[in-house]
Amino acid sequence: MKRLFAALALCSLLAPISRAAPVGVPKLDVEKSCREAQAFGFGGGQDDKLAYKGCMQDENDALAQLKKNWSRYKPENRANCVAQGISPMPSYVEILTCIEMYDDASQLNRPGSSVRPFNGKVPADAPPAMTPPAPANPIDSK
Repeated sequence: MKRLFAALALCSLLAPISRAAPVGVPKLDVEKSCREAQAFGFGGGQDDKLAYKGCMQDENDALAQLKKNWSRYKPENRANCVAQGISPMPSYVEILTCIEMYDDASQLNRPGSSVRPFNGKVPADAPPAMTPPAPANPIDSK
């Protein structure tokens, strides 16, 4: 009997742990992430405040969109994107971007979808490609 319980305990420890999809939009401390954005402000002072305000606005906009559409997103996409969006710096923008990429990828090759993978051919009506000028050859300039 002890062996049975030991075997069951061992199996439960070795069983793969599934990542359950979050029931709702997780609560993240994005203020900490946005305070980090201040470190990248240029010139200090007002620029740092604008970086923080802009970051918080982006995070709040992403949070609102996530809350609005959360039930529409596939549970496995939510779970994967939340796992990516909470580390190393928590961000609703990261979670939303990840989910949007999953949504876009699911549209590939779907009948009636305008989203298509690149096949290596440039459409005839595409604008001309911009190519950077060739670097000057120091040998030619002598």
